Amino acid sequence: MLLHPRKMAIVKLTWIALLVLGLAGQAGQHAPETLPAKASERLGKSLMDAKPHARHVWRDTPSMNADGTINGYIEIARGDRNKWEFNIATNQRFIDRVMPESLGGYPINYGFVPQTISYDTDPFDILVLGPPIEGGTVVRGVPVGVMFMEDEKGLDSKVVVSPVDDRGRPIHQLTPAIQKEVGSFFNRYKDHEKEKGAFSKVPGWGSREEGLALVRLTHEFFMKCRGRKDTCVVSRQK
Repeated sequence: MLLHPRKMAIVKLTWIALLVLGLAGQAGQHAPETLPAKASERLGKSLMDAKPHARHVWRDTPSMNADGTINGYIEIARGDRNKWEFNIATNQRFIDRVMPESLGGYPINYGFVPQTISYDTDPFDILVLGPPIEGGTVVRGVPVGVMFMEDEKGLDSKVVVSPVDDRGRPIHQLTPAIQKEVGSFFNRYKDHEKEKGAFSKVPGWGSREEGLALVRLTHEFFMKCRGRKDTCVVSRQK
């Protein structure tokens, strides 16, 4: 059956639109609502490790506040080459290693969102825009995007937030220049560990809504998957 030229044009535009939407979806990452068994088991162990502390940063600090801001614990200040890690058992940071000079210091403040657990068995990562923030500090910010990332352990995406002004508005924007700088860093993040099978890649960036959804999802994992040693399925919070 032959179509009228105008109808053919409409069909063609429809297929183009569907193709664009499909490619846009591939630029992001589908975040499963299933926490792997190893992460469920790690959550239980981490909660036991935190038990001796009357007040624990990861266990007791809310992931979000009543005003909609997200809490982030800073492990590594912008510009620092030291790879600080948070030890849940001691409730403190420690220097795990020093990043290669060729890679340089972290181009953005790096840490985690309290009361979360992600697919790689660690708390969900957070990147905080702005000047260097002293490590060991808990900051509040509003989501401005998400950096989709994958490594040898699987999905390792990171919500990006900005501190706010006195009206609750983001002080900093996630500009294309910042995306390029940060994305380049994390694309090269594990080049020096390739011989160990490590890798990292940043396939794209997502919206503030996608970043917020991941914070809520990983908090649901934290709340509902404790005590499990198998895969744990939760319903995504809208």
